[in-house]
Amino acid sequence: MQTISPNSLEIEHLLVELALCINDLQVYRQKLTMDDANQAELSLSKLEALISFVRNHKSPIRLAAV
Repeated sequence: MQTISPNSLEIEHLLVELALCINDLQVYRQKLTMDDANQAELSLSKLEALISFVRNHKSPIRLAAV
């Protein structure tokens, strides 16, 4: 039986929340100006890259808001 650490559960929860936010952003993107849409696309790419990075690394990682 495999045990999952509380930190891993919290990270997984945050990843699910981020995925939901990404889906919401994709819906709202259709209502934006071209410049706003380009900025949203860049932010979306960064979020997707962050999600992939965290999912692919097994060691504990501390993320800091900048």
